[in-house]
Amino acid sequence: MKRRKLNLAVAALLCGSLLLIPVASAFNDVQGDDARMVESLQDRGIIQGISQDKFVPLGKVTGAQGVHMIVQALGLKAKSEGPAISRNTAKNRHWYDESLAIAEENEIKMPQGFSVSKELTREQFAFLLQQGIHATGDYPLVAMLIQVKDADEVTTSYFNSVQTLLLMKITALDDAGKFHPKQPLNRIEAAKWVYNSREYVDNHGKADDPMQDEVTYSVEKVNDQINKVILQRESQPNPGYGITVTKVEFGKDQVATIYYELLSPKPGQMYPQVITTTKTETYIASSYKVKLVQDTSPTELKRFK
Repeated sequence: MKRRKLNLAVAALLCGSLLLIPVASAFNDVQGDDARMVESLQDRGIIQGISQDKFVPLGKVTGAQGVHMIVQALGLKAKSEGPAISRNTAKNRHWYDESLAIAEENEIKMPQGFSVSKELTREQFAFLLQQGIHATGDYPLVAMLIQVKDADEVTTSYFNSVQTLLLMKITALDDAGKFHPKQPLNRIEAAKWVYNSREYVDNHGKADDPMQDEVTYSVEKVNDQINKVILQRESQPNPGYGITVTKVEFGKDQVATIYYELLSPKPGQMYPQVITTTKTETYIASSYKVKLVQDTSPTELKRFK
């Protein structure tokens, strides 16, 4: 019984080791660029070692460690007021509870079979990391499918996440063109992926800001009674920055007020990287003049109008 309790205590210590053990000196089991990368992540409190001089790069990553690394590396925050772990008492709080709560508030879904103490596979971590990246903003991607030799081994619900990370160059296939989705993720891989993710977000931090939000319109005659009004949003980075008409109000003063909404790229959707003019249209009586108004009401409210 005593030996069993000791083993459980050691397992609990190792489970939190990415976070809990400070390192004063350089790790002697990582070299070159990997050492500099690990040191950078360590300095920011994202990862730590198993001991003062061991990082154990081939060690495995648990669910708790993986979520914590993603939340810390991408700087995700709680969206609601008050502590993210208010549902937990200080007495029962685990070191990873806050990161799990923040991930939940940022709508990051856990992979199937997730457990805080269970090792993550490469495809499971890709699924979590891709969601974490898109929690920081919408990033348009080139419309291209990367050929993965072992794509048939990737769980269907994780396939887009794997493709997204490959397109973002967060990770890469091996020399044989394989991703090895079912293999357990090791610590140095996890470190590289979150490091590259942080770099990507920093370098594309304004990717979700359109080049301009000016909307113009033109009128085309359909017949003597009806005109077609075409709304245009010019010089956008890709077709994901669209526009749609939400409603048209016809006033007694013969003015048709056209309300429009500006659309942003859908998370994880791939778009061709071409400067685009997006358009939408509606129809009004030819006797009416046009007035444009941007509809900024929340999407949830529009469903009930």
